[in-house]
Amino acid sequence: MEIYEGLDFPEGFDKTGGTVVTVGTFDGVHKAHAKLIGTLTGKARSLGAKSVVITFDPHPRTFFSRTNGNFRLLSLWEEKEALIASLGVDILIVQQFDEAFASLTAEDFFNRYLKEKLGARAVVVGYDHSFGCEKTNAYHFLSSSPAANGIEAILVPKMEYNGITISSSSVRRALEGGDISLATALLGRPYCFSGPVVHGKQLGRTLGYPTANIQVDESLKLMPPDGVYAVRVTLDGHVYGGMMNSGMRPTVDDRLGHSIEVNIFDFSSDIYGCTLEVEALAWIRSERKFSSLENLKAQLALDAASCRAAIEKFNDKSH
Repeated sequence: MEIYEGLDFPEGFDKTGGTVVTVGTFDGVHKAHAKLIGTLTGKARSLGAKSVVITFDPHPRTFFSRTNGNFRLLSLWEEKEALIASLGVDILIVQQFDEAFASLTAEDFFNRYLKEKLGARAVVVGYDHSFGCEKTNAYHFLSSSPAANGIEAILVPKMEYNGITISSSSVRRALEGGDISLATALLGRPYCFSGPVVHGKQLGRTLGYPTANIQVDESLKLMPPDGVYAVRVTLDGHVYGGMMNSGMRPTVDDRLGHSIEVNIFDFSSDIYGCTLEVEALAWIRSERKFSSLENLKAQLALDAASCRAAIEKFNDKSH
């Protein structure tokens, strides 16, 4: 997959065969996004054209609510890039979302970029996507604007799961509510995050459950509520089961602040500095304070058993 930074990339872009284009934030790259991008790549193949995804940095919601620091992303840039690439897209264009771009009208955006710059032969849009500062419905614009004559508009309808519209917002609500099973169903895969392993106080080791403390930029990445989770961990291409605690460690009260710790099952190597990819498979329990370390240790044994059972159940459903 080729990647371009911005729509004003150098002249000379090879438009031979034309392009099939879609535009969106694609936060999380969930099942409905995958369906839309599948429509895009299929149409491009049928026309002998290149498939093009245009997305934005920063997320438009972040741009328009710059004074509100509560918005977190489902997929950071590297994650989004990898997910879109895995869907077979030819070209990814990352457009800076700023005042100038936000002020473009639908007609300006379409004529300047989709038509002239990219030579679009078809444009694939979701049922609720809009173009331009007027927030014009994209499919309506493409179907009715004289500027779009000869360019096919392809509408991808709403996609639902158990009556819930699949969207980045519904995935976000599921995660914020701790409904890991629903988030997985909406995404089409487990929710994932990654980060380097950093040094902690190594208390877990003394309890018989050594943990990898993972550094995640929680100012950017949405994390599920504090608690204990069954997880799947990928390190250097190898996959392991594990249990994760996300929270404040109230029993030990070590004032380290919020931490994300993973006990990797059947694993004992030194991995400080390594990057772990963690997938949340199931919620086990809320974080709580225990009256003693012995009581905490006893609960960890129960948690580990619950996590192993949840991982086995998840694996059985996946096969």
